[in-house]
Amino acid sequence: MKGSRLLAGQNQLDNNSLQIEASFLSREPHVHEVFQQALVDDIANAKLSWKFKLYYRLRWMIPVFVRQLLQRSRNSGFEVPADWFLPNVAIKRLANAASEEGIEILHPWPDGKQFAFVLTHDVETKIGVSLIDKMAKIEEKHGFRSSWNLIPKKYKIQQSLLEDLHARGFEVGVHGYNHDGRLFESKKKFLGRSNFINDSAERFRATGFRAPMVHRDLDLIVEHLDFNYDASCFDVDPFQAMAGGVGSIWPFMIGSDFVELPYTMPQDHTLFVSLGHTDTSIWEQKFAFLKRNCGMVLLLTHPDYMDTQSKLDMYDRFLGKIRDDDHGWAALPCDVAKWWVERERAVTRFKADKETMAEQVSEFGKFAISSFRGEGAEVRIQPIDSTRQ
Repeated sequence: MKGSRLLAGQNQLDNNSLQIEASFLSREPHVHEVFQQALVDDIANAKLSWKFKLYYRLRWMIPVFVRQLLQRSRNSGFEVPADWFLPNVAIKRLANAASEEGIEILHPWPDGKQFAFVLTHDVETKIGVSLIDKMAKIEEKHGFRSSWNLIPKKYKIQQSLLEDLHARGFEVGVHGYNHDGRLFESKKKFLGRSNFINDSAERFRATGFRAPMVHRDLDLIVEHLDFNYDASCFDVDPFQAMAGGVGSIWPFMIGSDFVELPYTMPQDHTLFVSLGHTDTSIWEQKFAFLKRNCGMVLLLTHPDYMDTQSKLDMYDRFLGKIRDDDHGWAALPCDVAKWWVERERAVTRFKADKETMAEQVSEFGKFAISSFRGEGAEVRIQPIDSTRQ
């Protein structure tokens, strides 16, 4: 168990409550309450309907093309705003809580960077495994590295693949158990699979976990899995079986030393398979939003669905645009999690002694004190020195 199990305190929601202590971007009470309530609301929403429970029991018998037809039919029937991919409600609440006068916080990223850029992949099939190298080479071309979340009980994973990815500077994570959508069907079923998941983490040299279909039960994950971070949450996504979102475009702590890294960019499967988009315009809009709000640009893609040259070319061009922006910190998710733990510990020192914070340095860069304030319906986070220039 990597995170200590502590009571969450306020905002309990009966059996839907998080039973561990969560810590967010700011400890200022009004801001913390906004984050906390969004998380509690997401926990309440992270339940499968009876239709989805039945679907996942029968899913193994349904051909992939039929599943995709069902997904397209379901998603096309949703009435969502044009900017469904922006967590407008949560960010507006944060802006109101911070006010135009603002509060002082430790900057989210090393050296006062404006955003973090994090690439992750879930590999769902053995065909996806065979396509890893194509996407990895595109990332290497632009100087990026990513995390590859592999399913330990579905397809064969060669030791040579693990060694090759690690040797090239990539990260390997664990993607559930067998990707049947039933990991959290009951506590008994989860516990029956947790030992194998933990053994796979050791074999993969993995410090990160993401549950299949981004189903989530943070209490079970934190208490029973041996990881440093989880990446099963998201800021906003109305199209998931467990829809909703935690509202946060930054990492947050769930337990004393366990980090949650929500994905903040719409999934490739949602955009290109379910909704039929043919370009990266929504990614570009979301990136601009995250950069303005000093957030984490965490992308979740699948080699299984980025399976044509035209999609790989789109991915190539998008990464090229990010590469040319020198305001960000490109990092592996394991490093973002490690930084966030260091930042959390530094917050305590920041509260006690602001004067020496500028002298504090981690392996990823310097800590900075920033102004966190509302600006209309968004937030602005700027290092104090830059606001005085």
